Amino acid sequence: MTTSLFNTTLTHSHAEEPGYLRSDKAMKTRGRSFYFASKFLNSETSQKAARLYQFCRTIDDIADQFDSKKRAQDELNLTIAELTGEAPPSDYTSDLYLLADETGLDLRAAVELVKGCRSDLFGEVAIDDVEGLIRYCYQVAGTVGIMMCSVLGVSNPRAFPYAVDLGIAMQITNIIRDITEDAESGRRYLPSTLVGNLSCDEITAPTQKTLATISTAVKSLADLADSYYASGQAGICFLPRSAQQSIAIAATIYRQIGVKVRNNTAESLAHRVVIPRTEKFFLAGRALYRNFFDRKSFQPPVHNSSLHKPICHRPGTNPLS
Repeated sequence: MTTSLFNTTLTHSHAEEPGYLRSDKAMKTRGRSFYFASKFLNSETSQKAARLYQFCRTIDDIADQFDSKKRAQDELNLTIAELTGEAPPSDYTSDLYLLADETGLDLRAAVELVKGCRSDLFGEVAIDDVEGLIRYCYQVAGTVGIMMCSVLGVSNPRAFPYAVDLGIAMQITNIIRDITEDAESGRRYLPSTLVGNLSCDEITAPTQKTLATISTAVKSLADLADSYYASGQAGICFLPRSAQQSIAIAATIYRQIGVKVRNNTAESLAHRVVIPRTEKFFLAGRALYRNFFDRKSFQPPVHNSSLHKPICHRPGTNPLS
């Protein structure tokens, strides 16, 4: 999964350092937006978040960096067996089990994550439609939102659909940011219903017509992401006060990435969009203001079930969808 919420390079062989130090280093080195936001958590929660990050990143790396797709498929199949109790746990699944014992984390969400990453290994990736994109984003990112809820100390099941939505929104942002990088790996996450049968080669060497098609699709997907961001951010009220600011900051920074891509898609195809540190501090201030001083209501929101029609009946989703 070249496009990912987790953007670092760690595999099973990197097991020499203590777990938390290794996890924290991973987030600091390549998951910069998450690392920045994690600094607004207390130390204990930040360490747990880093451990979850490490597990998710390891799964992502298996899908992306093993020397053959067959070997990666076998490894992810083994991981699913470990998470479902059909095989003894390895080092990285053992730590997730420990984290689940400490936080109540739902291992079904972890299984969905692994299945989503595994889906990238079956031939060339070409998403058919927006519904398929949402299902994919649920698996590789919405599930992370579910698990993060537990890490942050949330037990109210009403919170989970909003966490799913925030994960989906962030993943859509990553997809529109990393279009060229994904195409270079033979993966096109832009739905066929938006771009037709556009090939990866056409994406990496776009004509003016191709660029216009991609730009239109990016605007459509950025708008879609906004609807999921709005829902995800509305659900921040379910989080402990100690965690609200961190998640609000992460969401605001990621949303700004999508704004930059939508405003200049041609540039984003050539150069990966990043948010400078100074802008992150500005966005952090704006997020804190909106989260604490600009609320119209402190009443818990009612989740928009239509957002979950493509993913109904999966762990953490709105059961009424």
